[in-house]
Amino acid sequence: MPENAVSTTTLAAPARPDTLKTHGSLDADIIIKNAPDPVFVSDLEGKILSANDAVYELLGFRTDEVLEQSLSRFLSPEETREFTAALDRGAIASS
Repeated sequence: MPENAVSTTTLAAPARPDTLKTHGSLDADIIIKNAPDPVFVSDLEGKILSANDAVYELLGFRTDEVLEQSLSRFLSPEETREFTAALDRGAIASS
């Protein structure tokens, strides 16, 4: 991967949605916060919902400049296409 490329990680929700608020959400928050690499959490439309400190260091933006923005603002067109294709494959696989 090129030095300036941004990789993304998708975290899946627990099999039982009712456990998400009790421990799944906390586990995901800990993983994201402590990941050494930049990690974004986005919705299916690509809007950034959460990001760890490594994201802000990499991009040089403040939290309010990243959250609620589209991932396409920070990814190259090719990376955006790859990300969208991965989301589409995931949606197809889960149907």
